Amino acid sequence: MINQNVLNCMASDIDSNISIHVNLHPEFLSQFQRGFRPIHYLGSKLRIVDFIQSAIDSVDSTGGYVCDLFAGSGTVSKYLSNTRPVISVDVQEYSRVICSALLNPSGKPHQFDNFVDICEKSERLKQLCWAFEPLIDYESSCIRSALEGDASFLCELIENGSIISFEQGFGKQCSPDLFNGLKKANIRLSELNFLEGPEALVVRYYGGLYFSYKQALQLDVLLEEISKSPKEFRDTLLAVTLSTASEIVNTVGKQFAQPIKPMKSDGTPKKHIGKKVHRDRSIDVFWAFRDWLECYIMQLRTKYLHKVYKMDYLDALDRINEDVKVVYADPPYTRDHYSRFYHVLETICLRDNPKISTTFINGKTNISRGIYRQNRHQSPFCIISKAASAFEGLFKKVRDLDASLVLSYSPFDKDKKARPRLLTIDKLETIANKYYKKVKVVSVGDFTHSKLNCSDKNFDVPNNAELLIICETK
Repeated sequence: MINQNVLNCMASDIDSNISIHVNLHPEFLSQFQRGFRPIHYLGSKLRIVDFIQSAIDSVDSTGGYVCDLFAGSGTVSKYLSNTRPVISVDVQEYSRVICSALLNPSGKPHQFDNFVDICEKSERLKQLCWAFEPLIDYESSCIRSALEGDASFLCELIENGSIISFEQGFGKQCSPDLFNGLKKANIRLSELNFLEGPEALVVRYYGGLYFSYKQALQLDVLLEEISKSPKEFRDTLLAVTLSTASEIVNTVGKQFAQPIKPMKSDGTPKKHIGKKVHRDRSIDVFWAFRDWLECYIMQLRTKYLHKVYKMDYLDALDRINEDVKVVYADPPYTRDHYSRFYHVLETICLRDNPKISTTFINGKTNISRGIYRQNRHQSPFCIISKAASAFEGLFKKVRDLDASLVLSYSPFDKDKKARPRLLTIDKLETIANKYYKKVKVVSVGDFTHSKLNCSDKNFDVPNNAELLIICETK
């Protein structure tokens, strides 16, 4: 039986009139195929996948290839894959992994039967538990103190508990107890020769900040065993690991933009910080992994041939050889680079010990609080000087394919302090009309099309509404 927490995670973006069955009945499988959220994802389109499909079908009735050009968490690709062949594209490796697992499931669930048991009995788990015993014990004592009313030690651990920060000389200002714990763990990792390879990557970079030390090292154990698994099963196992990490992460909104901020602006601990940290960091990774694995192995392989690429959107549009009928695009529209919210998942996939970016504030250099990768992807759609040309290239390349384009747009509501869009609907329509004879804007929300005639479309459309800009070739 699937854990209710996982079901809640999957169902939270699904319309309320759909019933959830906590068993393997056909009705549950049908719902499960319809709406599956593998990770918590900023701007997820899971609520409107049926509307997106209707728009795509309206411009192509042949059931031909659709290219999901900024696939992200794969929810749109997954939904569309039930009715037509899909080409899923994204520049990030975590997206390729998830989309591969969803669109082309292994179909051999028995191959995963003993995977977690192997992890729990592995020598690697024993080694990492020994190396991090000082920090695991110290973290437990910090959480106990927080639950009893003194959260100061827990706040310090979240702010300064990264091994990678300690390794690079940025952890010398912390309290003696935390410093000694970091030092002992570092010495033990050195004795194991785990300071340069991928063996302890997650716990070194993100333990104490995004996850508990125990959770982080359990993720490392999973990754080690995945690396030894047959290649045909790795994407599924890795996708399960990403879903697990997204479920257990101890941050606001379950994102990875930065560790949770445990203190208020006046320097005092936030109310209930101990309870919130204890709730997330008490989740056992191996148990959560088992639940998510069951979700993934229930994915059904469809009758279509689906393809998944890790590629820049322009390169993909140049290299696609299939007869693509429609391109669905959901690029970012604000200054927020999505890679900032998923850099931890990207590093989990790559296991490449990335160099970490630094900050220079008040005359001091420090490691970035979010432990961001130096080579983190920077989308041109998020850069004000490049956004217009990025959309220009998108429209032109799709038109060169002789394909229709369905473009998602999330309007902006200044009253809700949402991020302003770098391009307005007016500007996008102007670009679209240069390449397509038939362009229309369709609302997914409750407002009418007349709203689009407001003098300032970028500010007057409700923020909770979604728009599709539909560009037809004929």
